[in-house]
Amino acid sequence: MTNSISTRFYDIMFDDTTSSESMSLVERKSLQKVKGILTEQQKLTEQVPILPSMLIKILDTLKDPHADVHSFVEILEKDPTFAVKVLKTANSAKYHRGSSEIRSLQKAISLLGLSGITSIATTLLMADVIPCEPAFYQKFGRQIWVHSLQCANFCQLLAPEYEQQEHEAYFIGLIHDIGKIIIFNCLTITLERAFTLEQTNNSHTPSSKIYIDLMSEMSLELSHYVAKEWQLPQIYIDALQQQTQTPTSPLAVLLYQANKLSEAFLVNESGDIDDEGTAELLSSLNIGDDIWLKFAELAPSIDTSIA
Repeated sequence: MTNSISTRFYDIMFDDTTSSESMSLVERKSLQKVKGILTEQQKLTEQVPILPSMLIKILDTLKDPHADVHSFVEILEKDPTFAVKVLKTANSAKYHRGSSEIRSLQKAISLLGLSGITSIATTLLMADVIPCEPAFYQKFGRQIWVHSLQCANFCQLLAPEYEQQEHEAYFIGLIHDIGKIIIFNCLTITLERAFTLEQTNNSHTPSSKIYIDLMSEMSLELSHYVAKEWQLPQIYIDALQQQTQTPTSPLAVLLYQANKLSEAFLVNESGDIDDEGTAELLSSLNIGDDIWLKFAELAPSIDTSIA
């Protein structure tokens, strides 16, 4: 059942109404070029986005057993503009249930906890890694980022059941599709250049199949590769690597389940799977209804938080 959901998820995510149509010559050439880039290590390394320095500091601080609230406040306050963004997000409906406005980072951390404030900060920082300018962003790129955020929230909800740190679970969900993001960015740029050289109308929307084929084939391995290039803690690298096989570590199993749940949520929202089918999936993953219901409450705020 999970395989059929994943297939339908891709179709819906990329609005695949053209899967039976042949790719154009420009698309076929672009596809082969991108495959060449993504399979050659030196060229692939050039496609890996730079991890924001502040995110590196936050991850390092989280590993420090002697770090405290002041350690995080000090990191965030070094960039006043970013600190304002954190506070603005902390006051949003998703995070803040109180009546009084949160005006300081110290208060934000005391109310939301380190896990909450870390989730906000990592989301804002990772958003800078997502390319938003290309013409195809609204059609494809936004959906990838929405799915990443949904998966991160499912991971966070599942964390207590697997005795995992919520901030670690959230972060692995947030970055698990970085491979798809690299593919999307690389393919989009290549297509735009090809359309220009061929003097093809650059308002042309490429077949969804060109994205789906590459992402199905290469995205998991690319996410693992990026995690190594970023020199992330080994717990993240191992969890991502295990997505290409049978997950065994608690964080890897948690990520696998969260990803399937976020895929199923989109399929459910489209009407392609009913409540009975959703219940069957939850049972197969050994997950209670409460996780699904909690996420359903969060979903609208996740979607509206993205441009």
